[in-house]
Amino acid sequence: MFRKNAILAIDVGSSLIKVILVEGTSKKPVMAKCNISTLPSHAIVDGEIMDRETVLDSIRSNLEILEISEKQTVSCVSGRDVIVKKIKMPKMNKTEATEQIKWEAEQYIPYEIEDISLDFEILNPDTGEDSMEVLLVGAKRNAVDERLHLLRDLDLEPVVLDIAAFSLQNIYEFNHTVKTGELIGLFHIGFQYTTMSFVESNINHFTREVPTAVNTLVQAIQREAGIDGERALDIIKTGEKGDIDQYAYQNAMESFQDDLGIAIERVLPYLPEGFENFNQIVISGGGSLIPGMPEFLEKRFGTTVEVLDPFINFAYDRESSFININAETMGPIIAPALGLSLRGL
Repeated sequence: MFRKNAILAIDVGSSLIKVILVEGTSKKPVMAKCNISTLPSHAIVDGEIMDRETVLDSIRSNLEILEISEKQTVSCVSGRDVIVKKIKMPKMNKTEATEQIKWEAEQYIPYEIEDISLDFEILNPDTGEDSMEVLLVGAKRNAVDERLHLLRDLDLEPVVLDIAAFSLQNIYEFNHTVKTGELIGLFHIGFQYTTMSFVESNINHFTREVPTAVNTLVQAIQREAGIDGERALDIIKTGEKGDIDQYAYQNAMESFQDDLGIAIERVLPYLPEGFENFNQIVISGGGSLIPGMPEFLEKRFGTTVEVLDPFINFAYDRESSFININAETMGPIIAPALGLSLRGL
């Protein structure tokens, strides 16, 4: 018998670890296995792994639960260790740009260039005045090395290490027809960070991560209702407020929404030339499941808002006993991991 193509995708978030096995091809992928585990709040702080053994144990437990034998793995890095910037540089071919990019990057990256892993993509080879437009991508070497060592310590073979924002763009574009001239705001509202990308015609014009996310709401509920973080997070997940003061909850929600709205407004000056607003906002992550979030963003920014559904064209095995989540409900949370898998098939 012929063995199916398969790739293991591991998305290490600050609150959740998502482990997914995808089979098939990059054109017809099928999620065959999936498990999610929760990390304690101290394990990853501000995007940095503080308790390595706990993270290793959590991933290892997911692999055992899913009876994973596959070794080839795709994962990603994110947070403060990643820089994505659109720049202009003198017009040249890709081979010449590969040699020159290090010197160009020094103007834009606020770290020692020797400490950064660099990559780039030529977006427009001719912008006039003998120049071209390039998407510059940098990640701190210690963050890249740390993630690779983490996976190898689990006896896995990392084959692709992507940028989290790009994996989200991958899964969005896999499920949607991208229209030329339309600007999409992709907002992944995670636990500690919200990743914001401006995408038009398959081009990522801008990406930034801001520390206004689900944990901002947790802290607001703690402050307004006088409860601990675990209880506040449980209220967000279940929607069951119990005996907490309803006005306190409403105040916390309004405070969080306003903070998120301001964070988005601060990046609007970076909209690509010719755009004054998004044609559509697409949200994902745990924050996208907070009641009223699409409606709030739609009213605040005057455009349509959609919660990302990664399973429009991406299938999952409905008969599998190893999919330990409600795939359709949790789709916005596992979307980046699914996007990662497309890089590995």
